[in-house]
Amino acid sequence: MNGRVVREYVGTGAIGKTIALDDELKRLQKEEEVPRWREERECLEQSAAFLQPLAKVAEVLTRAHLLADGCHRPKGQWRRRREHRA
Repeated sequence: MNGRVVREYVGTGAIGKTIALDDELKRLQKEEEVPRWREERECLEQSAAFLQPLAKVAEVLTRAHLLADGCHRPKGQWRRRREHRA
């Protein structure tokens, strides 16, 4: 519970041993899953490595398009420039 070790009395005899074996099996399964999940995360991180340069290129293209379309960014937000009436 909340990262703390909690012990729960479940009894003795066959029922207690069965529950203890079940708990041990679940613990071992979790231990086996850790390296697999770590490998999966590393694979995903490598696959996503190309996204950062792609995002930079997309940002540059977006800025160029907005500037060409007559927009400006006075306070961090893109806005259309007002047309000056003569």
